[in-house]
Amino acid sequence: MYISILKKSIVVFMLLLFVLGSNGQDIPLPEHPNPISQRDQWQNLNGIWDFSFDSLDVGISDEWFEEGKDYNQKIMVPFPWGSPLSQVSDDADIGWYKRTVNVDVDWKDKRTFIIIGASDWETHVWLDGELLGSHRGGYVPFEFELTDHLKYGEDQSLVIRVDDMRRSFTLYGKQGYGNARGIWQTPYLEARGADFVQSVQVTPDIDKGQVIVKAFLPDDVKEETQSTVNITSADTDISGTITFKKGQRVASTTISIPDQKLWSLEDPHLYDIKISIADDELRSYFGMRKISVVNLPGTEYPYIALNNEPVYMQLALDQSYHPEGFYTFPSDQFMIDEINRSKSIGLNGIRTHIKVEIPRKLYWADKLGLLVMEDLPNSWGEPEERMRREATYTLEEMIKRDYNH
Repeated sequence: MYISILKKSIVVFMLLLFVLGSNGQDIPLPEHPNPISQRDQWQNLNGIWDFSFDSLDVGISDEWFEEGKDYNQKIMVPFPWGSPLSQVSDDADIGWYKRTVNVDVDWKDKRTFIIIGASDWETHVWLDGELLGSHRGGYVPFEFELTDHLKYGEDQSLVIRVDDMRRSFTLYGKQGYGNARGIWQTPYLEARGADFVQSVQVTPDIDKGQVIVKAFLPDDVKEETQSTVNITSADTDISGTITFKKGQRVASTTISIPDQKLWSLEDPHLYDIKISIADDELRSYFGMRKISVVNLPGTEYPYIALNNEPVYMQLALDQSYHPEGFYTFPSDQFMIDEINRSKSIGLNGIRTHIKVEIPRKLYWADKLGLLVMEDLPNSWGEPEERMRREATYTLEEMIKRDYNH
């Protein structure tokens, strides 16, 4: 038995070395975790963290978030505990993570946020013992602001507690293949302007050759404010303006796309878009494409259509699971290979099965030309009020996160 465990440990260690070494990287998944919403100044927090289980749930009362608390294990983030690539076995329902962060002085005139791509299920975050906030939900991103607690250029203690006790109303999906326990998508720091765009939605209209660009601010503006929009591709450079009237936090504009180039399965053309307001800049992308339902020519049979043309859907069920990382893929290249493999066997789409997909896999589907049907994860308990609330929140956040894909 000891030899069997040793062999398995060696295999996982060698796989981890391959994942890191083959990509010339010091941490797993070093790429920006969400290319559809990114800024230039950001810091990836993947890698080795200090870690301890809290099987008796005494960590909060004993103040494990304070300096001086020794954690007795190491975990490789962002792999869920219990997965081989995390290097931690699944020994309890509550885990504590700790690491040092150092925010560059170049960020001093900015607002700094920590974004966690996904953490299952209840997550608390502290910086130098100060609680930044908490979040409930296992599949969608959330963020807290660090700005008022930062000491620029100095080491500070970042602590995260995750409670993944089984609750009948939470969305569990098909984690029986391997539980997504704790942090399972990249956590990172991001610098934003004093005024910033929270998110952007781009709605293409290929019939009119235009896009509706809707921008969301975190707060209502105190006076009329303008945001500039730049849309570019190899042969496109278009500008527009979004005007927020006093008291608004959401505004939109319509921009014509002359000589539009459509996104298709054979030629997945994408446009880059940049939204600027004051000293902040948010980058995203979109495709000029239309998904609708039309009748198959000469019949009354309804078909899914791409760009007004009926498409015979050839989808496979995608469990979106990795045996060593469970819900988390070991590398960007693994996701690229999955998309290319789907196309190579004749598929034009995949259905991600009762899981919210990792944003970079959706990014590669956009880049390489593959349709994705994404499920809302299910719970396994009775459909009572807490479960409905959890499902509604998750579905709304899925749509918000993935709208431009």
